Amino acid sequence: MTTPPPGRREANKQATRAALREAAARLFAEQGYEATTVAQIASAARVGERTFYRYFEGKDELLAEQALAWIDVLHQTIRDRPAQEGPYLAVARAMSVVAGQAAADAATGGLWILTDLPRPVAVLRRATPAPLRRLERSIAEALLSRPAEPERAVEPVTARLRAQLVARAAVAVLRTAAGRHRELVREGEPSPGVEQLLRECFAELAEVASLGG
Repeated sequence: MTTPPPGRREANKQATRAALREAAARLFAEQGYEATTVAQIASAARVGERTFYRYFEGKDELLAEQALAWIDVLHQTIRDRPAQEGPYLAVARAMSVVAGQAAADAATGGLWILTDLPRPVAVLRRATPAPLRRLERSIAEALLSRPAEPERAVEPVTARLRAQLVARAAVAVLRTAAGRHRELVREGEPSPGVEQLLRECFAELAEVASLGG
């Protein structure tokens, strides 16, 4: 049997890895993370279990990849927000945009990680170390990398403190919105969706801050 050239072999590896990622994301979203087995993922990707383990240590690693991919998307979206938007507004709008993209992209890793898992943070911690700290750090770094308008220029120490504060507030808003969505679904009530709940939570937090209470 003829061995494929190096370029073809690498392309085949990338295609197999992508097929496993997409199969896992689809099955996680359709039937739940806990109910999905490695055997099901491999079968959906049309490979054997032994092939699966050549690419991933287990399904936890696939979950971590999905979560980290969306952290990277959010990071870039924050960086791309218009310079005239302050840190809080830029993060609020970027997070809403990314939530909309994720909700529409359930087949390749949507918001089910936060909205469908009973204990999403605990599961994410099992898949990747300190996921919320990683998210906070990514948001803060994205804010610090944005060009500042002259009238918004502040001392570097103040800018870093502000970025860290906004990042931590944003993570709290995300957890609150996702938690509210899960509560509504559990109670049999209609949910407006995480994207809308994020907007409402960011607006409410800004209102509370403006009132000083």
